[in-house]
Amino acid sequence: MTKRKKSAVDPAVRVEELRDVIRRHEHAYYVLDQPEVSDAEYDAIFKELRQIEEDRPDLLTPDSPTQRVGGEASDQFAKVRHRSPMLSLQNAFDESEIRGFDKRVRAAVGDKVIYCAELKIDGLAISLTYAKGRLQRAATRGDGTIGEDVTANLRTIRSVPLAVTPAKGLPDLFEVRGEVYFPIAGFEKLNREMEAAGKPRFVNPRNTAAGSVRQIDPNVTASRNLQTFMYTLDPAGPARSQWDVLNALAAMGFRVNKNRRRLHSIDEVIEYHAEWQRRRHELEYEIDGMVVKVDGFAQQLELGFVARSPRWAIAFKYAPEQAETEVEEIACYVGRTGVLTPVAHVKPVVVGGVTIRNVTMHNEAQVNEKGVYVGARVVIHRAGDVIPEIVSVKDPKPGWKMPSKCPVCGGEVVREEPYIAHRCINPFCGAQRLERLRHFAAAMDIEGLGHATLTQLIDRRMVEDPSDLYRLSREQLVELDGFADKSAQNLVERIAASNRPELGRFVYALGIPQVGWATADLLASDFASIEEVRDATEEDLKRVDGVGPNMAREVRMYFQGPGGELVEKLLAVGIEPRGVEPVGDGPFSGKTFVFTGTLETISRTDAEALVRKLGGKAAGSVSAKTDYVVAGPGAGSKLEKAQKLKLNVLDEAQFKALLPK
Repeated sequence: MTKRKKSAVDPAVRVEELRDVIRRHEHAYYVLDQPEVSDAEYDAIFKELRQIEEDRPDLLTPDSPTQRVGGEASDQFAKVRHRSPMLSLQNAFDESEIRGFDKRVRAAVGDKVIYCAELKIDGLAISLTYAKGRLQRAATRGDGTIGEDVTANLRTIRSVPLAVTPAKGLPDLFEVRGEVYFPIAGFEKLNREMEAAGKPRFVNPRNTAAGSVRQIDPNVTASRNLQTFMYTLDPAGPARSQWDVLNALAAMGFRVNKNRRRLHSIDEVIEYHAEWQRRRHELEYEIDGMVVKVDGFAQQLELGFVARSPRWAIAFKYAPEQAETEVEEIACYVGRTGVLTPVAHVKPVVVGGVTIRNVTMHNEAQVNEKGVYVGARVVIHRAGDVIPEIVSVKDPKPGWKMPSKCPVCGGEVVREEPYIAHRCINPFCGAQRLERLRHFAAAMDIEGLGHATLTQLIDRRMVEDPSDLYRLSREQLVELDGFADKSAQNLVERIAASNRPELGRFVYALGIPQVGWATADLLASDFASIEEVRDATEEDLKRVDGVGPNMAREVRMYFQGPGGELVEKLLAVGIEPRGVEPVGDGPFSGKTFVFTGTLETISRTDAEALVRKLGGKAAGSVSAKTDYVVAGPGAGSKLEKAQKLKLNVLDEAQFKALLPK
């Protein structure tokens, strides 16, 4: 029997024709801002496609344009780990700071530098993961390592492609990153609708965009008509610069900001920054500055990273808005280490769309340098468009004194040289206990342990230190205000689920003085277990790149004191910190490698993982303790330092020759 040839009206053929037409029109309208048909024509095509899919459910596919809206509502967002950390940027606020950035860049990679300048969108950072060209997952930035799965909501944004033809050279799985924002016109329309309904207005587009992405019901997200700009591709495939990446993203159908430019000097960067400061009002979205990136990937690799920020990029911010108000009170708050922080309570004032009521001033010296006092008229801005800060004081009057007694426990407050901070020295201070627990819960990513819950647990003597959290039962938690059986059980399960943290996360959660995320990660990369960190001498600690004498002393003192006891208690209740990838015995045991420049047949990440697998250590900086420096094309200051120290320098072929056959 002869197989019947499909006709032009075959539903299976027609749905694909309609989908292709709709995708083309959506791309023209939502990405290129160049509509090709009227709304009525588009609606007719869309209606025909929906009708065929309703008649033939077997033809419905997840990437069909009809599947953007109407996903199932979710009662929570799952946590997802990013393929690689979503880093934050350091800021420059004036010409001297951006020139300082340029000077550091050129000192490391030479004078032949091209910058890629992109407008800094005031929105919400997101990542989109594609598998074989289909949108697999969408996530918020979160803490940079762990984000929230908002796939159902991001699918409703028309400029987010549900399917793409991957650029040549990309693997089956790749990630695209960018920004979701609320167009100004749409935001103003939403506020008019809120007022008409007798509801309060939203404060600003950025916060509203973030809230819209995290709606429980995807239909609410869809109704907001959010937009996107994408700017990162991971891995970058054959691209060799940020400019290449932007062009590749645009070619695949992602919405890329057309207001970007390659610049050949820092003077050109400053001029372009000033141009857009004058023209901000022309845009249909809000910006708070410009992102300046070293364009070439070889130079980016050479520059590397510091803490959680790249050395090759910076946010060149615009001067923040200011407002004047009055100081009503200066209160002191006690942190987890006992340090007292003065905070000015001011008459509420709106700055950059946000209502400011409190301004942190850090220490007694800062209060008096600015001459702040109760009743003072002060000018406030939001540093980095985020942190409230007192810029100036009308008729300043120095002389404010830190209290001699802790405002919470009444314990003695002292200033310990050489530090300028004042500290409550009562180890049983309730405020310190609360803040230590809040820090631990946040660092261990335990949701549901906020201020109110922890306060109740402390007041009822259910919890004294973090180890007690792991002994809590559902029966105990239902006694607390605001808890029922289900919520109590959920919290018990979330606490239990945190018992196998990465070593760096666990070290940070302990709250060791002077040890932030970056230092905790450094310690985790040099020591295989929490026991090794705990037992390390000051000399052992000082050998870690980035750990100086003062920090080494603080870490050692912590574990010699009550901190060591806390670690034992945490291990006793079942906490099992996981080291960064166990280092095995092998031909590289005891050897330290540093990679610089571009590797041509293996990625730097894979090369470093291979070194660790073979028993060695992969470090980020060159020192006298480095055994081998592997230098590829584009190697710069690290290679120069290696040559000065007369270290073993290998090219890629020589490195691969060391590998076991």
